[in-house]
Amino acid sequence: MQQARHWGWVGYEMHLIDIFKTPVYKAELDLDIKKLEVYCNSYKEKNEGRIVSNMGGYQSHNLPVMTKRQPIRTLVEEIEKHSSAFAKGFINNNEQVVTDMWFNINRYKDSNRLHNHPTCDIGGVYYTKTPVDCGNIRFVHPASDALSYYYAYQQERTESNEYNSEEWLFEPKENVLFLFPAWLNHYVTPNNNKEEQRISFSFNCSTKSRVKK
Repeated sequence: MQQARHWGWVGYEMHLIDIFKTPVYKAELDLDIKKLEVYCNSYKEKNEGRIVSNMGGYQSHNLPVMTKRQPIRTLVEEIEKHSSAFAKGFINNNEQVVTDMWFNINRYKDSNRLHNHPTCDIGGVYYTKTPVDCGNIRFVHPASDALSYYYAYQQERTESNEYNSEEWLFEPKENVLFLFPAWLNHYVTPNNNKEEQRISFSFNCSTKSRVKK
């Protein structure tokens, strides 16, 4: 059931109805981020990275999501728990599982270009190390091209809000998890911290019954 916002004006009741909503899920976890940081740095020393969405920096290959080894096992379990809860709000009541997971290390000026997460239901990111000025994640409105065109002709515009923004940003925080529809375009702004690197895990989730074993 959609909720409507109500206004009263000169004896009339009006409704502002939210349609075509785009959900983003945020949760604060309680994982050992130091162990995860050690894992990432150790992996990086032993394995070459890849270039996918990363502009500079290091991106790992897909990690073994079925492993029982820590600290990855606990992270995967937390992601699956929260993605299953998130999916109930806009996909279905079926269990979600992690199908792919990798990590990114962004040093000074490193960033991630605009992209989405195809062939899955839910995309997400979990932050392990987030020094000051390390870059924000920015989500792009699905109709951003149309909005840009129409806003160019508007003389006056209210302050940016969830109705008129072409982009929406979140500042990364350690031990915070974000989930979003896999089709939602997003990118990461450059890490402007000259001293410290930014570490995050990205992943894909799909309905368990559709995942090939």
